Amino acid sequence: SVDYVKDREQFGQVVGSFQAVQHHCTNMVVEVDSSRYITMQAIWRIAQGLPATKEVAMAKSYTSAAAIRVTKLGHQTHGAISFCDELDMHLYLRKAHAASVAFGDEEYHLEKVANELGL
Repeated sequence: SVDYVKDREQFGQVVGSFQAVQHHCTNMVVEVDSSRYITMQAIWRIAQGLPATKEVAMAKSYTSAAAIRVTKLGHQTHGAISFCDELDMHLYLRKAHAASVAFGDEEYHLEKVANELGL
């Protein structure tokens, strides 16, 4: 998406020069990097032999929701072309939704986090 908005011109300007598009791209990067961090934290705990139920549940719930948010923002930054067969954006959103319910949905994993916190 970032490469696309750097090259795509609309209204005589590069799309990436619009502040709203910049915010969308920034939010996508934050979501992806946050997902990586929380997942790596869970992996590290497992590799160290430490309890990781809470961290794994947090990673699953957060990354599943983040994947959907990122693909939706990707659709917005690409515009109508993102719904055409020329790009795979529509497939990414489908896969994000499918992955969000695999091995338990967000609510299920948030409940696991609450249980680990004793709530």
